[in-house]
Amino acid sequence: MKRILLLLVVTLTLPFLQAEIGATQDQCISRYGKPERNGLKESGLLYFRKEPLCIIAHFYQGRCDVLSIFSSVENGGVAEGLSDEKISTLLKTEGSQTVMDWVPVSHLSMNGVWNASDNSAFAIYDTMRNKLVIMTRAAYKREKEALATSRGAR
Repeated sequence: MKRILLLLVVTLTLPFLQAEIGATQDQCISRYGKPERNGLKESGLLYFRKEPLCIIAHFYQGRCDVLSIFSSVENGGVAEGLSDEKISTLLKTEGSQTVMDWVPVSHLSMNGVWNASDNSAFAIYDTMRNKLVIMTRAAYKREKEALATSRGAR
């Protein structure tokens, strides 16, 4: 009975939790309301809390290119873990309208890793922080280049 109730709650709340990759700032705000924190000018981030999840959306040129998704429930200061079913659902609903499938990547890691079937994005579930991060390849490339530049400037 509890499992059915939980499935019902998750199914009913997921349509409201779609800040998907590629969405505009206005689309995200219209889905969630006013962000808890607005750091668009400083860091390109909007922070939303829509129970039972927290979502941090990063924007580049007006479009969301990175999503960090984690439970709003904490245990000992760490977000509660996301189930495999929840992660699978979030990949489908938050990933992108253009991604048809997420393919698990074989690896020697305790983290879950997936590639978008069109190779436009990838996702990592960090088991230490219980956080799902969905990122476009372009965002990853920019992040790597910025890191290399900052290391070279030292």
